[in-house]
Amino acid sequence: MSMSDSENTAVPLPSRRLPDIPPMRRDGRDSDGMSSSVSQGSRMTVGPGIELKGEISNCAALVVEGNVDATLDGEVLEISQRGVFNGTARIDSADVHGRFEGDLTVSGLLRIENGGSVSGKVRYGRIEVVAGGELAGEISKVSVENSDSSQTDKAEVSTAAAAESPKISPVKPAEDVDLAAEGD
Repeated sequence: MSMSDSENTAVPLPSRRLPDIPPMRRDGRDSDGMSSSVSQGSRMTVGPGIELKGEISNCAALVVEGNVDATLDGEVLEISQRGVFNGTARIDSADVHGRFEGDLTVSGLLRIENGGSVSGKVRYGRIEVVAGGELAGEISKVSVENSDSSQTDKAEVSTAAAAESPKISPVKPAEDVDLAAEGD
């Protein structure tokens, strides 16, 4: 196929074909780091500088690099360092490098990376907060057997993971101390 310019000279266009399928990694994830079941579903990326408002459903993976103010029902939510999600999300797993504010329910793993921030009403199956990640609000663990809110462990939390690991001094054993003699 070719296209003509104003001088009627044929300009060759590149042939088009379906993109190559990225190779799978040993851990069962594709080259983007997503599980193979997610990579087969529908994905959406909200790029930097883009603002999206509304309702998102049937989304296997949502990558937020811009600003999203929405309700999300999906499988995976990834918020990049500059990404912001405000609203409600019910998902299987989340990886937060940026900021989430609102009502978040993660049936699987909620991972908050260094520099990531999650605040609001948060329910999770499992959680991992990397040093430098922040978590604040009403936090509760969702029971695996029953995701009903009556089956959760609730706690009010406002914390930031320490940038450094805590320093612990070793306890030295007492050496032949005669306690009775010290009080005389």
